[in-house]
Amino acid sequence: PANEEHWKTDYNKLAALLSGKDCSQIAGDATNPCLKATHVCNLSKKCVRLRTDYASICTKGAGSEDTCDRRKCHRGLRNFFEKVPEDFTKSILFCPCQDELCGERRRKTIVPDCSFQYNTKPNCLWLLDSCLEDHICKSRLADFQQNCQPADMSPDGCSQHNRAACLQAYMGMIGTPMTPNYVSNSSVEVSLWCTCESSGNQKEKCDQILGLFESNKCL
Repeated sequence: PANEEHWKTDYNKLAALLSGKDCSQIAGDATNPCLKATHVCNLSKKCVRLRTDYASICTKGAGSEDTCDRRKCHRGLRNFFEKVPEDFTKSILFCPCQDELCGERRRKTIVPDCSFQYNTKPNCLWLLDSCLEDHICKSRLADFQQNCQPADMSPDGCSQHNRAACLQAYMGMIGTPMTPNYVSNSSVEVSLWCTCESSGNQKEKCDQILGLFESNKCL
């Protein structure tokens, strides 16, 4: 019941905010676009339900002796990004931050302790192999490679001249074995949780895979 009351209060505050009557009602929204995006998500039954679903799955066992169920966590994330309208998901994942508090919220959107990080960084080619063995990941990676091909001469940095399609393809990678995320609370740089050290004669191939995410002008 307490939680229900909390949602009602949030809803009333947000209704006022969206109608433009009282923007001061939600403290912090003006300086934290990620917080505002979350509040807007709370207005949609589907958005808040699927967000709560994956958050509860992905946080279960995180930080304790139990390990989280990464497979279930990934499935929950895919559900959220597939079924919730893009207006909500893009606002939550790509909210523009001016400070680290906002940046931390953005980085933690996908519950990285479960969905992104391992205790040690695996080789990126191992991540690639895991992806290619998974039919969802394999097709989404092909989509990402096609839509996020960088181009120096292009105004938006994308060879397809369609950054929106690239961002959509990036969201498609979340919840796969090659889930990307922000590298820190103070940066818009993204990466995979992997390394190209000890790649031997496949170092170039490894760098190419990592470079698709790390230094991609299209993203």
